[in-house]
Order: sequence, then C-alpha cells, then structure tokens
Amino acid sequence: MILTDKHNLLPTIKSRSTVIIELGCGQQKRISQAITIDQIDFPHVDIIANLSEGLAFLPDESVDEFYSFHFLEHLADLDFFMKEIYRVLKKGGKKFGTVPHFSNPYFYSDYTHHQFFGLYTLCYFSKSRYFKRGTPKFYTKVNFNINSINLVFKSPFFARNYIKKAWQIIFNSCMFMQELYESDFCYIIPAYEIEFEIEKPKATPIVLGASTD
Repeated sequence: MILTDKHNLLPTIKSRSTVIIELGCGQQKRISQAITIDQIDFPHVDIIANLSEGLAFLPDESVDEFYSFHFLEHLADLDFFMKEIYRVLKKGGKKFGTVPHFSNPYFYSDYTHHQFFGLYTLCYFSKSRYFKRGTPKFYTKVNFNINSINLVFKSPFFARNYIKKAWQIIFNSCMFMQELYESDFCYIIPAYEIEFEIEKPKATPIVLGASTD
C-alpha cells in the first residue's frame, strides 16, 4: 500500500482521546475535527491512501467515528471495506454517511460507481432485523447495530426541492412507508440518497435463531 501521512498523524492515533475520520473526502472536508483520507492529494487531505486496499494503517479498535459522503459506492469490494470499518471502530463507535439511492438518475452517469445501495443494503451487515423484510445473515460476520436509515429527496434544480422535501417527510414517516416507497414508488419518485448511522456493539451479542430469509 502506498501511503502518505502528510502531517504525521498516524503515530498519534492511539494517544488521542477521540479519533474521528472522514473517508474519501474529495475536494470538500465536511467534518472540521476529522482526520481526512483520500487517494487524491487535495489541500485539506491529511492522509493519502488507496482506500480500496483497506485500512491496514489503522490499529484495531482505534477510531470513535467514521464519516463518508458519497464514497462507499466507489468501492468494488464493499464487504471487505465494511469488515475493515468494523475492525477499526472502537466498541460503541459509529459510522455515519450518505450513499446514492439506486433510483437516483445521476448514479449511472458516474463510471466510477461500483456499488448499488437500497434501504436493505446495510441490513446485510447486521444480525438484527431492522425492517419488516428480513435479509440473509450468513454472508458476513460483521454485526453492526443500525441506528437509523433515512431516504433523502433533493434536486439540483432549486424549485423542485419543495415537493422533494414533502416526499421526504411522507416516506420517512415510519418504516412501513420507507419499505412501501422502495417496493412501489421508487421508480416513479426517485430518491437522491440514503443517510445512515450504524454502530459497532459495545459488547459481543449472542444471536439466537437469526433469520436467514
């Protein structure tokens, strides 16, 4: 792995009381207190690394919070990277982020996008059932708690955002409406993105009779 630690921050990771990392920040840093990582050397990037190769430069259970905004869809191997996030997060640590919803018409224009995301994608990385519809639990040993998953509706055309915000309120009003949206309305009313918060459990849970449907 080719790695450039521009400000010599990596040796300080274990001694910091709180470690916050923003992944794939690109040209815009959104979390002011975060250490930023990207494969391109933009001015505000602290560590230059190819994240598709993982996070081997970060110790186990060393990070309190990860943030990423429209980054995960660029990874060819999401399963591998989610395992890396899980490894590096402290117990009780959280991953916050946004990813484009699969109905987003702009998703297909970007040839660097590899991964589709729907309401249930993150459920594959949790042993607990979040929505009414279950997902298989045997693909990975990763077991995040899902704190929230929300649909986001917006448009680059300003005038359209008023109706988009109305759809956002309606379809996020409860989990039933979220699932109804994705099963019956997503190709009529495209969503822009999914906003989520997941958490590494503070203790290793004992899972009995996990659903595999």
